[in-house]
Amino acid sequence: MSLPLTAILASGVLAVGAPVVVGGGAGLSAARVRWVHSSEVLEIAPLLSGGELLLTGGAALLALKPAAQAEYVWSLASRRVAALAVETAGTGRRLPAELVEAADEAALPLIELRQVVPFVEVAEAVNRRIVSGQVSALQVADRLSQSLTERIASSGAQLGPLTELIAESLNVHVRVVDSRGAVLAAAGADAPEGAHGPDAELTVGGIGVARLELVGAPDADAELLETVLARVRSIAALALAQQHRPSLARLAEDELLRLIGAGGGGDRLIELSQAAGIRADQPVAMAVVRRPADGPSDIEQRARAALPFALLLVDGVWVDILMPLGDGGGEAERERLLGVLREAVGRAGLTGALGPTAPSIRQAAFSLAEARATWRLGRSSKWTDAVHDAADFLVERVAERSLTRGAVDSIVEEALGELIRLDQRTGGELVRTLDVWISTGCNATDAAQILFLERQSLHKRLRRIFAAIGGDPRGRGKLGTLAFAVKLVRGNAQLKDDPRP
Repeated sequence: MSLPLTAILASGVLAVGAPVVVGGGAGLSAARVRWVHSSEVLEIAPLLSGGELLLTGGAALLALKPAAQAEYVWSLASRRVAALAVETAGTGRRLPAELVEAADEAALPLIELRQVVPFVEVAEAVNRRIVSGQVSALQVADRLSQSLTERIASSGAQLGPLTELIAESLNVHVRVVDSRGAVLAAAGADAPEGAHGPDAELTVGGIGVARLELVGAPDADAELLETVLARVRSIAALALAQQHRPSLARLAEDELLRLIGAGGGGDRLIELSQAAGIRADQPVAMAVVRRPADGPSDIEQRARAALPFALLLVDGVWVDILMPLGDGGGEAERERLLGVLREAVGRAGLTGALGPTAPSIRQAAFSLAEARATWRLGRSSKWTDAVHDAADFLVERVAERSLTRGAVDSIVEEALGELIRLDQRTGGELVRTLDVWISTGCNATDAAQILFLERQSLHKRLRRIFAAIGGDPRGRGKLGTLAFAVKLVRGNAQLKDDPRP
């Protein structure tokens, strides 16, 4: 359990210290304190686990040089510390501007204690409240767990009555949704539009086949719901196993996608694909959809409705999609699937990527890996497609795997160096304009439409571009080189902004 930092600042035990938030105000409202700790050790960050309110007298910290003070702040922020409180009472000085600036940049609330306050009393009072909340939450969870067990003993392991009991006890909306989006059981008042809550995977035979979701009102105690969820998920899974045993084909589909995601192959891959109804020699294509924690929860349902023949698996923040193709895996069919995906994903406000066609299930792991690489590249490319196509990023994908950073930099400098420097001086989008113009087959009308420019404005940009690259590249054998180079610029930008682990 944790307490809002704002509530602790207003509490009597800390108010005597005349606390003033001098930096990191952007993180104040969301900050929650899991524990209060005091220390003068400057290398404390590795010993913290997140959510701490760290109290310090500040003598050792303020003796550091400004750069070292900033590094101290960033070390705490990297450990997700809730806030740093520094006592300045009796020193006659305020916290230095460099320290405040670092806290602002890191969004780490920085509190100046302008009156003396006993750190031990603060820690004891606040930590006592936190522990009391944890005990209360565990008691609620234990009582509900006991009630569910008694209900099973008297009425059997029925999913519907169990979800009703959970909903009544917690005053929340409860539902069990299988991995294909079908609601297996639901109870309680409907959740408000856009409301979210904790959920947990329910497994049968070691395979995740559904999720238990608890959605309360906006002011619901999310941490209480998390605590309860951890206790009751196994009971809900027992009822699920009794009433909704997945078929062998369904289990095979889920295990197949997990094996592909892990990069596995061999005979087991073929056995699972055949059990899932996919021939060993059938072409397939893998797609991914990014599923942020605060995004819509029905993206799997949308994808299944749009692609009823596809296999889906939620893998953390990703939804992996396996699409069997007709014999030959023709481009027309792939383009149709791409359009369907873009419609379903774009309508949900999410992003994704379609990997290259794999000639058989044996190459599905490669298609999946390239789909994820395409998503990374597409995110930094400024193209606005909801689902990026791996075919549009072939050069970038090959360069990412095969070319050194130095080789990429050399090619880009030789082909586009002067144009890039002109972009940097003027703050324009000349490289982006060249990319769009080439990608549209040097069609000024289409390029202007994509860039939201008047044709005259586009032609002005093109004249500046041609001057920087040595003239109009058409008919001179330079278009291929320039197309290659602008794609490397896309990939180069992605590597700088989001380096691969």
